[in-house]
Amino acid sequence: MPDYVIQRPSITQDIVHMILESGLLIELVGERSRAKWTGNMTRIEMLVEDDQRIIPGTVVINWKDPEKIWLFAQSVMGVISVPLSVPDNPAQMESLP
Repeated sequence: MPDYVIQRPSITQDIVHMILESGLLIELVGERSRAKWTGNMTRIEMLVEDDQRIIPGTVVINWKDPEKIWLFAQSVMGVISVPLSVPDNPAQMESLP
């Protein structure tokens, strides 16, 4: 198992990459089903809570406005907040490093 960097900016960056690589946001492009949104947000919460640096039960996603999605969690280094967005063009996601 790799050694994790425990600084907040590193944790935040790792969380963003984990979510992007999961494809859960891309599945929501053009999606209108509230059930699908709810399911994917729950899956994202569970994915983030699997990270050993996140304190279980502290992940909260605020997505009342799909244009402004925020993820909040308590990490071993303090609170992190991550802005998320559903990509307008999923093809752009393929070019991410």
